[in-house]
Amino acid sequence: MDKSDVVFTKTSGTERIGETKTKIKEDYVKFLNRTGGVVEIKFRAPREELIDAFQFFSSVNDMESLGINIADSGDRWNHYFRGISPLMEDEDGNGYNFKVTLQIRDAAPL
Repeated sequence: MDKSDVVFTKTSGTERIGETKTKIKEDYVKFLNRTGGVVEIKFRAPREELIDAFQFFSSVNDMESLGINIADSGDRWNHYFRGISPLMEDEDGNGYNFKVTLQIRDAAPL
């Protein structure tokens, strides 16, 4: 793993065929904390850089635990998957984007 990568790991899938992890460059990922323990992750990059990550998140089950390892800092398992947006072309035509919504495991309810 490169120091500038973000790796996401899920508990379902088959590890031997690579369904349990996806890796993307940190420059293509933006984390936004929302109220109520919600974390929105925005992905923006050329389409070919996003396809594997989009397919990975499309196969995650609702409320499945996700591990996040940012820049080789170690897996953090304190998030649940809540949803994914469609893969869309940017308005300026210079790339593609999608969003993933996570819930922090121990967040206080609204």
